[in-house]
This record gives sequence, C-alpha cells and structure tokens, in this order.
Amino acid sequence: MSGLSNAAKEIHNLLIANQGSSLAQEEILEHFKGKDLGEDKIESVADLMKHIQELLNRQLINLSQQGTTLKFSGVDLKQASKISNMSQDEAMIYSYIEGSGREGIWTKTIKAKTNLHQHIVLRCLKSLENQSFIKSVKSVKHPTRKIYMLYHLTPSIEVTGGPWFTDSELDTEFIDSLLIIIWRFIANKTYPNLFGTEGNKAQLYEFSVGLNNAPDVAQINKFIRGSGITNIELTDDDVRSLCDVLCYEEKIEKLEKFGKVDSYKVTWHSVEEAVKLDESEGDVAPIFTFYDNHKVVNAIDIENPDQNYYLDAYLNQ
Repeated sequence: MSGLSNAAKEIHNLLIANQGSSLAQEEILEHFKGKDLGEDKIESVADLMKHIQELLNRQLINLSQQGTTLKFSGVDLKQASKISNMSQDEAMIYSYIEGSGREGIWTKTIKAKTNLHQHIVLRCLKSLENQSFIKSVKSVKHPTRKIYMLYHLTPSIEVTGGPWFTDSELDTEFIDSLLIIIWRFIANKTYPNLFGTEGNKAQLYEFSVGLNNAPDVAQINKFIRGSGITNIELTDDDVRSLCDVLCYEEKIEKLEKFGKVDSYKVTWHSVEEAVKLDESEGDVAPIFTFYDNHKVVNAIDIENPDQNYYLDAYLNQ
C-alpha cells in the first residue's frame, strides 16, 4: 500500500480486522482516540474523512448507509486490485452484486440502481462473468429471472430451494427415495431384526417392540451420512422435515408422549402396508396373518397359537 499515509493504512487494517461487519465514523474515531500515528492524526471527522478519501481512491474501502448512519468496511488488496482494473461501469455494477450477498440481484434491479442503459448493463455483466468475478444462478422463487452474485459465493437456500431442488426443479424422486430409506431405518430400530432374507424372499422375523431404540433426528441423519446414499449434506432440520412428511402420512409417529424428544417409531399400519405392497408384487412370502383378532408376526404354528408372537400390548398403547 505504498503512497498511503500511515493513518490511512491503520484505518484499513482496522476495517480488515473487522471483516464481516462495518464501522461507523464515530467507532473509528473512538478506536484511534489518543493514539500516536506520527505526523498523521485522526482527531476529528475532517481528519478521518481525509484518510477515508485516500482509501476510496485506491478502492480499499466500501461505503454503506444504515438508516442515517454512514458505515465503512475494508476491501483486501487482491480484491482492490481486481476492481481497479474494471471500467467505472463494471465497478459500479460489481459493487451492487457484491452488496447482494448470497441472495443475488436481478438484472432489472441492477439496471434500476445504476441507471445505466440495458445494453451497457448486459455488456458489463458479460465481461465480469467471463473473468469469473460473478456468476448467474437460478432462483426457485423467480425461475424466469436472471440472478447474479459473486463467483465464489454459494447461493442461499432461499435461492436454491435447499437440497430438495435440482436445477431449480423439485426432485421428487430424491425425496421419495429418502422417505423410504428413513422409514426402513426407523422400522428396523422400532422392531429389531424386522426384515431379513430367506432365499430370494424377504421375511419378517420374531421381534419385540424396541421403543428404547427409537432413533432421533440426529441418529437418522448420521445413518444417512454414513450410508453414502447421497452426496448432498443434509441438516437435522432437513431430516426433521422428511420425518414430518412420514408423520403426516401416518407411517411413523413421534414418541414425545413417552418422553423421547425428536424420536420416532414406525406405525404398525405402515408395516402392514409395506407387506401388502411386497406381496402384491409377488416377491415376498406371506409375512403375517390375522386370526382371533390378534396381530401375529411370523405365524410359526397356526395349529398351536401359543407358539406365535402377539403385539396386542404395543397396539393398545
């Protein structure tokens, strides 16, 4: 930063140290109050603005207004060098795109804010995009709009729609696959050894209801991450929203009444439905039967009902 006064360098260092936030002139003045800066001084607003102008001339500072308060934020040297090589129109458009953060900004909004002709706006956007300074992204909220943001930023969930969208389209196949996987995981926790294999046919084994093993959202998410099912990083809130869908469909239920926060068990109704579906496809041997108004799992001996496993205690909870 050759050519800058010592005071301007100190101001720049202060602003860079506070990256992510901006400072008002009163805060900057308070920081340098009583400090010896050699021949330079920052004792008044006039002193401060003289050195601020030095930084503005070098593209080393950004100005913003919050209400009636003028605030300043630092620009690192690499970024300043990039901006200094832009045309005046490109730098102005870039500053508005930068200010939009991860939400991005619509081309029509850029035109309105800069008051530039559309042809100039489009030319500058193309130039900035070719240099990988900015990029265009699709918004699920406004699919027909062209949104721009800085090249290195990741669009916010409000823009992308989160993990449930692919190329701005709701990925129902991905969602349905996760719902099946989550149900199966909870089912195996609710009823240990629920599904096994015998030859090429799935079987439902004898089991007891395992409420103590009922998984919570964090455990379900850990299973999904460890299984390699998807490369998309899901948050616990994402998993919880999927569990809410399964609850709505009455395939699982929360165990809050048992004092287990955020934990789930499958409904017996969903087990019945899964079995009926498998049997209708001809891939699964009969798994259970009904008689004497009881649910029976793996009916080992129809002639001797005492040899079977009943779930009335669970069903009557």
